[in-house]
Amino acid sequence: MEISVKKVNKRIEEFLATSGKPSVLEIGYKTYAKLMNEDKFANALKKDHQDPMLRFYKDIKIKMVTEKHHFEIK
Repeated sequence: MEISVKKVNKRIEEFLATSGKPSVLEIGYKTYAKLMNEDKFANALKKDHQDPMLRFYKDIKIKMVTEKHHFEIK
C-alpha cells in the first residue's frame, strides 16, 4: 500500500465532500510508521492532554489497528 500525507489529505477531503466530518482514522501500524517519517504528518499530530495514548490528525482521532498496511476513514 502506497500512502503519503498528500494521499491522506486527499482522502479526508473526499470524505468531507461526500459523508461529512470523519470521526476516526484507522491506520495500520506500518502505515502509521511510514506516515511518521513525513514531517508534515508528524508535525500536524496532536496529543490528548488527559490520555497521552490518543493522537489526533486535523482534529480527527487516530485509531491504530493490528493490520500492517491499512488506512480507512470512518
